[in-house]
Amino acid sequence: MRMKAVAMTVLVGASVMAMAAPASAAEIYASLDGAGKARTWDARTMVEVCDGETDNHSVAGEYYRSANPSTLLTKWNHTGSSTCASSGYGSNVMKLRVREQQIAGEDRYGSWAY
Repeated sequence: MRMKAVAMTVLVGASVMAMAAPASAAEIYASLDGAGKARTWDARTMVEVCDGETDNHSVAGEYYRSANPSTLLTKWNHTGSSTCASSGYGSNVMKLRVREQQIAGEDRYGSWAY
């Protein structure tokens, strides 16, 4: 009888854990003509943006999170070529694009990636 109760407790516990776990979503990858790359990681809860050129133009990852879907967030990487910067944890990232800062003229933007 005791083994049956333990087995039932384990089964119920596993079922509850499975229901509480978020659905696994594919990560998002975005880029802009070699200037930079951005990606989500850790089940879309963080953003990483990497500078791909030695041109003194900073790059950023622009993104929207599910907790505030109308608020544009930006993670800048001002540290130079071949470096990356990461955001903090948050709700799932819904879409992401790369932005390159231009000293003279308008910034350049990549396409939104989902």
